[in-house]
Amino acid sequence: MEKTKSSGVFGPKQIGMIIFTGALMLLSACFVGGQNNTVLPVISELRGWDINLLNIVSGFASLLDGIGIIIFAGLSRKNAKATAGVALVVMAICLVIYGRTTSLGLFLALMFIMGAASGCFSSTCAMTLTANWWPTKKGVVLGFSTIGVVLMQIVYVPVMPVLYTKIGVPNTQIVLAIITLIIALISFFIIKDTPEEAGTTPDGLEGVELEEAKEITKALHEYKSPYTLGKLAKDPSNWTQAIGTMIPLLVAMTFIASTIPILISYGYTPGFASMVFAIGGILCIIGSVAFGFIDQKLGTKKAFIIYIFFMILAIILAMFMRNSVICVWLAAMILFAANGSARNLIPSFVGTRYGRWDYPAAYAMIGTIAMLGGGLGIMLTGIFKNPIRMYTFDLIMLVISLILTILTKDTFIGKKDEFVE
Repeated sequence: MEKTKSSGVFGPKQIGMIIFTGALMLLSACFVGGQNNTVLPVISELRGWDINLLNIVSGFASLLDGIGIIIFAGLSRKNAKATAGVALVVMAICLVIYGRTTSLGLFLALMFIMGAASGCFSSTCAMTLTANWWPTKKGVVLGFSTIGVVLMQIVYVPVMPVLYTKIGVPNTQIVLAIITLIIALISFFIIKDTPEEAGTTPDGLEGVELEEAKEITKALHEYKSPYTLGKLAKDPSNWTQAIGTMIPLLVAMTFIASTIPILISYGYTPGFASMVFAIGGILCIIGSVAFGFIDQKLGTKKAFIIYIFFMILAIILAMFMRNSVICVWLAAMILFAANGSARNLIPSFVGTRYGRWDYPAAYAMIGTIAMLGGGLGIMLTGIFKNPIRMYTFDLIMLVISLILTILTKDTFIGKKDEFVE
């Protein structure tokens, strides 16, 4: 009888999936979270639109990135690759119009649509694929795939103003749309929803009969989780986990979305501020991988507590950035390195309790709330005019997050895969 190939965590097909989900996260980070420091100022100046309005709407669009999880969770569970493909096509169309429209109303509407599309292919489908392929070692895997999020600071933020200058806004957006369509085609025709479909197995699973693997895939697609939103909402640990993981993401975005303008207002040069941001992106990559291994060795809950302590230290240092260039570097490097783990620790935390069978249902609630943090953080930068007050608020919120995380239960309660020992 033909058996599936047991390739471990990092076989060729697994590596391909890591690269693909990382690409989805990169596109999301670029087109939704990466606009404020570079793209929107250019568009604002070019079209004569109010930058404050654009930033506020950008925050709301990031909220849709999170809300998209609850909207698309069901579709993702049934067919993650096709759902992601459709969302990518929608994103590509928006990107083309985004670069050409002179209508403020249409531009703002596009930002909302792009936020929802991102919530579909990245925050939902990419995480579902990861849970399907790596039910036991998701921490290490997400440590690598979420590098896509932090690559935005290296390959998008510094490059976009240059491309806009060299080939213009419309042509730049067409290039981005083409790249997005290519990834959509890969999603439609190459990617497999489960490792069983690809002729391999989830991590931790020895080779099984191929026909049996196909039955596993069919059962996974047809499985209806008993964890409805109503049932999930009755579990206090789901709320402590959701809010506790949302807060650090909120704090991170208040810092990241305001780093460059705050440093310039303190008297640092724009070139220095941009350099801090770019080098911080490299530290994000290191932090993402490092926390992935910490997650695997110590467990997600402990890894998240360590992450919060690093965030607290970074914000304390940020309060002294005006008068100390050393504090600028330390605050930025620590925060960027720690924040590199945010996108992998949140879904890993959900998967720890619910496994791959019940992950989509649980993430629809917990992930939605957690991912709202990014949008709320961006919006708060428009509310707090005084950086010290904003950082004080951040510290209070991080202490609350720490308490909530400590109170969260992390024992497994989902459906067990009978083939995983």
